[in-house]
Amino acid sequence: MTTETTPKAGEWKKRESFGSALVQIVIVAALLLGAVFLVYKRGTNKKELSELMKEARAASMKGNAADLKQAIEIADKALAKDSSSPDALAFEAALYTDLWLIHREPGAEAKAKEFLDKAKKADAQTDERFGTEALQLVAAGDLKGADAFVEALRQKGGSGARLFYAQAVALQKQGNLKLARQSFKAAMEKQWKDVNLACAYGEAILLEGVPGAVDAFNKATGQNPELFRGRLDLALARVQKGDRVGDAESILKELSAHEAKLSPAEKARVKAVQGQIALIQEQPDQAIALADQALGINPDDPWAMHVKASALAQKKDPAAAGAVDTLIARAPSAPIFYFEGASDLQKAGMLDQALAVLARYESFFKNVKNQTADGKEEAYLDRDDRYYLARGDVLRAAGKLDDAMVAYDKAIAAKNVNITRATFAKGSLLLEKKEYDAAGQILVDITPPDGTGQLAEAYLAMGEILFNKKEWGPGCQNYAFALAKLKTTQAPREKLNEVLTDVEKKLKAANQREIAKLWMEEAKPLIQ
Repeated sequence: MTTETTPKAGEWKKRESFGSALVQIVIVAALLLGAVFLVYKRGTNKKELSELMKEARAASMKGNAADLKQAIEIADKALAKDSSSPDALAFEAALYTDLWLIHREPGAEAKAKEFLDKAKKADAQTDERFGTEALQLVAAGDLKGADAFVEALRQKGGSGARLFYAQAVALQKQGNLKLARQSFKAAMEKQWKDVNLACAYGEAILLEGVPGAVDAFNKATGQNPELFRGRLDLALARVQKGDRVGDAESILKELSAHEAKLSPAEKARVKAVQGQIALIQEQPDQAIALADQALGINPDDPWAMHVKASALAQKKDPAAAGAVDTLIARAPSAPIFYFEGASDLQKAGMLDQALAVLARYESFFKNVKNQTADGKEEAYLDRDDRYYLARGDVLRAAGKLDDAMVAYDKAIAAKNVNITRATFAKGSLLLEKKEYDAAGQILVDITPPDGTGQLAEAYLAMGEILFNKKEWGPGCQNYAFALAKLKTTQAPREKLNEVLTDVEKKLKAANQREIAKLWMEEAKPLIQ
């Protein structure tokens, strides 16, 4: 029986054959080559994915719905290389969310939610992921949750454009319009190449009903003249302002030629703006037909709802009040719809309904607070002279003059941008009550004797006050200032002639024929 012994120290082990060694060398070489290949492939994929995402982002910056869809197709190629890419998943979530919330593209909502879920699981740490998550919270109605979500990220250093945009939308829908404007502007400045953000800022101004929308859209279309949204916004702003309506019609004609490329929201908005123009032309039936076409494409378009409500009011149709209520329920944080809705109902003689609209405005905004420059808080309504002016006008039309006076006093006390108009409103109400001395004391501050006051109406009122006090010369001077201002603002020729002849009649009725003759000689050239 033999036993195997362990080699003693100093003895050699049995040598391996040459073939065996060669096999091991080949195996090691293959493993190394495979590792190198995997590293190379991974690096190549990473580079290709990065290039694809760069291309996708460049395509999306063009801004139209078709451009977003093209960008998604490019991002799909990136996901084909790495289906768990956090960057690509968050990017697609963001674009599908825009197609859903801005463009109302069918099927986009489900895709937006699907890709956001995937981006969260992939732990995407991008502005697109977090901004989209906040926007979807807003869409679900969790406004405070969205605001808190963004604020928490901002405290950690988050400052992306989409994050600011999402917070702006949340603040806007809560009625915090001042803070919303700041966030919209911050988003626009963070990503100035994305003109859609500039459009969002301009749209917020338009819904608030404050000056600046036309300028914002002019700038946006100057930067990207091919963006349909910007062109449409500019047309809407011009029509809303009643400025260069012909230019707006040209824009609509141009966009209608590209109808196949417009998103559902844009197609609806074209009809809505056409309806606005029909209203200006006093064609309410045509306006209603266009508004209905718009709502058939996008049932949530507030401007189409606004056109329909205004057209019904123009027809003095009792359904106008319900249409305004529907509009306000759709866009409760948009002051323009309350004020114009109340004005339309007032003109239609529906005074109780107009007051009810303004009561809803007060109810919605009564809890909104803003910070002052010195860090204190003030109630939004305390500074909201537009609200008190609108309320005063409706109460005045209803014959409730004392209540109207209280509203005008609150408008003046607000010390805001409409203080001149508020002062005129109070002065003209005192004039209506034939309290000439009190009216004159109020209006003197806004009718400087050098003619530099803002309002032609104020000079007309001052002229009437002075005539009633038999101060014919100073009265004529104020009427002349009014005529000059009316002409500067391109008032209709009929209005200018009406003022001219009305003053002449008043002077003749007071047996001031020489002054009447002098008035016609000196004032007539002012309107030629």
